[in-house]
Amino acid sequence: MRGLIAIAGLLAALGGALPLAGAAPGPLCGTGKNAAICFASVDRGGKLSPEDRSRLKAAAPVAIDIVSSRQFAAELAAFHAALPARWVKDNRYWRGFDPVAAPKAVRAAFAGLHIDTRGGARARASAKFGGNLAYEGSTDPRTGERFILLNRYRLDRPIVGLVSTYVHEAAHKGGYSHRPGQTPDQKCEPPYVMAQVARKLADPEGWASFVASKNACRFWRKMK
Repeated sequence: MRGLIAIAGLLAALGGALPLAGAAPGPLCGTGKNAAICFASVDRGGKLSPEDRSRLKAAAPVAIDIVSSRQFAAELAAFHAALPARWVKDNRYWRGFDPVAAPKAVRAAFAGLHIDTRGGARARASAKFGGNLAYEGSTDPRTGERFILLNRYRLDRPIVGLVSTYVHEAAHKGGYSHRPGQTPDQKCEPPYVMAQVARKLADPEGWASFVASKNACRFWRKMK
């Protein structure tokens, strides 16, 4: 656990120091045994400031390393095992969920994924009134490249928030979904929960505060 925290802090510090002003987009990989898993690029369109681009880049290896860790798999399995059986039975997104396969699917989804952004009036309104952080994105029909879209008006967040967003959107790419629109249990469905597990590992000191917020699945509060 402490190793993951150290990695997160180190990458955040290095990311803030990198001179990215004229840097071309390149692979963003995990560390150690995860070095072969790489995001494809950050900000292909060149729309971001060096500071924003640096933060987005710094979060990428942290997300890869956390999802690839045994701690992530163990936390996800424990959460899944503690869910109310009847609730799982009635929830199509958890029925048949495999907590062993899920981290592998997210990890695979990271590979070759482009981190792009979306701006404009619609994104601004969505950020202001809907709290939208990112969009699942799509696959370019011409090139086959896969990408996610971060809301350009919600980038001023700590590294842990960006890590959580990467995990959520990669979970969608891995085949996991949730109910459209805001429902009481949306935050308890697989993409959100996997993002929350990543947040717990990246920022254990802030976890209790996050669990008490409306952004956390309500079941965490019963699993203390």
